[in-house]
Amino acid sequence: MKILQISFILLWRAWFFLINIFLVPLWAGASIPFLFKDKYYHIAYWFHQMWARSNLFLMGFWYVLEKEKEETLDKNKQYVIISNHSSIMDIMLIYSLMRNHPLVFVGKAELAKLPFFGFVYRRSNILIDRKNLSSCMQVFKQIQEKVDSGKSVCLFPEGGVPNPSIFLDHFKSGAFSIAIIKKIPIVPFTIADIKTKFPSFPIIKGGPGKIRIKQHHSISTKNLSLKDKNFLKEKCFNLIKYQLEKFEREKIKNDN
Repeated sequence: MKILQISFILLWRAWFFLINIFLVPLWAGASIPFLFKDKYYHIAYWFHQMWARSNLFLMGFWYVLEKEKEETLDKNKQYVIISNHSSIMDIMLIYSLMRNHPLVFVGKAELAKLPFFGFVYRRSNILIDRKNLSSCMQVFKQIQEKVDSGKSVCLFPEGGVPNPSIFLDHFKSGAFSIAIIKKIPIVPFTIADIKTKFPSFPIIKGGPGKIRIKQHHSISTKNLSLKDKNFLKEKCFNLIKYQLEKFEREKIKNDN
């Protein structure tokens, strides 16, 4: 890789941190007064969306969304959102996609340690320490409480951003257990391209451009029980894996 190209990528990465020095206090900070009561969460959620959409725009990303038969999600329903996970930009994409469905993310507890952002993150989302069993059990309870208060939930079933060499990591069961227990439909998304355009590692790779996203049909859990959890998990894993492979074939074809 040429030195000029590496220099551009490093400057572009630095730009990401620079704009968030401004965007986090602006959008996330403005949401703070609305985070203390559930009935105002939809206002806080709007500010979170502005933060996410501003990031995508200023970093030079735009997405093309493909839906199966143009399925429209019911804005009066709750959903469990799942997706493959390869970058922090996945969070911003989900915020942008789910405009009419205020949701909370289940994410790493480590992010709560960040100055200022950590406070907003902690108030807005559910934090999990996967090394702590009691934390995982408490998170499961918190998710149910959020659902009971009318919010949708987003979980990345890979359990975090996997090593870049892993195409799609094994799914954990939490998202599927919650969906079955609460009888909430699952909406799987497949996000392509961001793994190469804004990878978590190495930081000398990436660049702005188009992100392809597939919104799959929502999957009903109305007639499922917890004994169907593994079947549901495998179904969603295969669905996303197949679509990622399809996106990859399309990219290779277009590059040739």
